[in-house]
Amino acid sequence: MSNSPFISRRRFLRDAPAATAATAATAATAATAATATAAAPSADQREARKKPLTVGALNIGVYSHLAAMWAQLINGDMSYTGMQITHCWDVDPARSEGFARQYGCQAVKTFDGMLGKVDAIISGGYYNHAWNHILHAPYLEAGIPNLINRPFANSVGKARQMIELASKHKAPLLVPSALGHNDVVAKARQFVASSPVVGYHAAAGAEDYPTHGIHGLYFLSRVIADSGYPIESVSFRAKNWHAPPGLLTYEHRGKDDRRFFGTLHTGNFGVGALHIHTEKTGHGRTFELTIGTGAPFNQTEFWAPTLWAFQQVAQGQTMPQTYEQILAKNQAFMAGWRSHLTEQGRPVRLADVPPDWQAPVALPNRPGDPTYGQFRKAFGK
Repeated sequence: MSNSPFISRRRFLRDAPAATAATAATAATAATAATATAAAPSADQREARKKPLTVGALNIGVYSHLAAMWAQLINGDMSYTGMQITHCWDVDPARSEGFARQYGCQAVKTFDGMLGKVDAIISGGYYNHAWNHILHAPYLEAGIPNLINRPFANSVGKARQMIELASKHKAPLLVPSALGHNDVVAKARQFVASSPVVGYHAAAGAEDYPTHGIHGLYFLSRVIADSGYPIESVSFRAKNWHAPPGLLTYEHRGKDDRRFFGTLHTGNFGVGALHIHTEKTGHGRTFELTIGTGAPFNQTEFWAPTLWAFQQVAQGQTMPQTYEQILAKNQAFMAGWRSHLTEQGRPVRLADVPPDWQAPVALPNRPGDPTYGQFRKAFGK
């Protein structure tokens, strides 16, 4: 699998419903995939960018970034993007209708009912992640861009299924966290590039492991793992996975096969911070995430950059993470689960997580929420 070339999504929808539409070449190389500059836009692309990118919204109601902030940034009175949500779906039809009324879009009756009607798909929820391999399959097969919110999938097998489908049909894919798309991350990546990393320690605000503890992993993946230091194993020690605090230790493979370790504390630690040690700066340097103070910075500093990254991907720029890096992120997430649930906190290698082993989805810290049951009723276990 490799990072995909991209096509004009509007031209794709206009000229051919099949997923075999011709692709437009890009100038980025795989070695610089995370920071590559977009290829010069074609005439069709320049024309398409004059109009908002139409978006279908999936999983919009409960525990969803679309409900929390993204929809307001896209379809609010003051839009912060060049996108427009035109259609929506939720496992609860009443939530779809309410969202449609609030944001001026059209609710569809089935999850695949937005095919051929939108340029891109944004999925914002949590409870759907065990069924994302079903919900996103039609859109990945159509080759259109998909933003699939964390935690992506509750097994390595399901994650691999989506990655392979996206790669086969050249569907651009973004699996983000707000902690991974901001100016602080860009500065930290520059620092990492200046000298070999020898270790780090990080902290991230978290409630439970799969919804907020994963933010720290996504942060570290963008800064450390994607910079040439892949994660080899994960240990996760905590009293339980659905309440802070917790401690994760990541083993990385560095240059010349050299190993080093980093730690991530999850709990009541603010948004997030990362202190990196390199060969040249043994004392290290700290990079602290902030959410912005007052309007509009409380929206543009923390929430909007994820949407901007997706819009750039949908308009033809290189994905911030390759398909392989997205899969590795899921493998690290699942290795943490495996360490905590079956190995009493001992390190688990990413390669040793069985592909069909599934992590929990229902949240003990959110008792009475019907959404998990609604998905199980609609799509099975």
